[in-house]
Amino acid sequence: MGQSISVAGTVLGATAIFEADRSLSGQDGESFGSRPDPSGDATFPAQLAARLFDADTGVTGVFVGSNGIVVHRANSWSDTEVDRIGSVIEDFFVFYDD
Repeated sequence: MGQSISVAGTVLGATAIFEADRSLSGQDGESFGSRPDPSGDATFPAQLAARLFDADTGVTGVFVGSNGIVVHRANSWSDTEVDRIGSVIEDFFVFYDD
């Protein structure tokens, strides 16, 4: 149930910018410097940020604003890491497989 999100990613040093085909937050956006507790902050950006921090221990910051997701790492990105984070974003609205 749910639909996959189409995502395109661009890496600039230790920062990856992902553009989604739909909005994930309001225009103001939300920023996270550590893993948020999604039970205390149930917004979509907080839930997505928690999943991104869980998916990669190198993640040091996440910003979710409208359809843009900016993810910072302590080190540079490998293709595998970009693909892994992209997959987390793509599957964010998929609640179970058909």
